[in-house]
Amino acid sequence: MTDYRAPTSDLPRSGRRFVSSLDVTVTASDTDTVVTVSGEIDLGVADGVRRSLDDELRFRPPALIADLSEVSFCDSSGFTAFVQIRAKAEEARIPFILVTQERALLRPMSLLGLDAVFNVHPTIASARDSLAN
Repeated sequence: MTDYRAPTSDLPRSGRRFVSSLDVTVTASDTDTVVTVSGEIDLGVADGVRRSLDDELRFRPPALIADLSEVSFCDSSGFTAFVQIRAKAEEARIPFILVTQERALLRPMSLLGLDAVFNVHPTIASARDSLAN
């Protein structure tokens, strides 16, 4: 009997693609640096998000805000990246704040107990107000 199936290494590239669409922008001011992320955060892009935030920490901003308002999905690799950045920010004594109202992020954070770890605000204005107090 002959097997006519193609080996997995011969699958078309589109069949093996695991890259998410993600946009990252940075806005720095005298009071804070906002890293705005939009798209989905998964294993394919989590390290890039972590590097972007880590690069901004090296500039020692007064505060680092990760605006995740436009993130529709985040897997464990994304949350791991945020935990790593939080630890580095805390060590550098730089406030690190997540901004989101997305249930797709808040629910897993709650289930994982990360809502007690992260400083989360619904808006950038709310995050900035918390820094002023």
